Amino acid sequence: QPQYSPMSVEKQIAIIFCGTRNLLAKVPVNKINQFEEDFLTQLELKHKNILEGLRSGKLTDELTSELEAVAKEMAAKYAS
Repeated sequence: QPQYSPMSVEKQIAIIFCGTRNLLAKVPVNKINQFEEDFLTQLELKHKNILEGLRSGKLTDELTSELEAVAKEMAAKYAS
């Protein structure tokens, strides 16, 4: 996260999830920051339930699957 721009815990979890699940492997390094911005915007606008689930601390299989699907869809747009 950029300096002086705090990020909520649920957004941090979503981004870390992408990295630990190797979902960003095909995203060029120079596009990671843009992916992160767009991914978080997508979650805020169309998948608030995911952020709410992450905020609650209850990471269910359903929530994990949905988060992974959104991340894969977004990452595919950035793949070189």
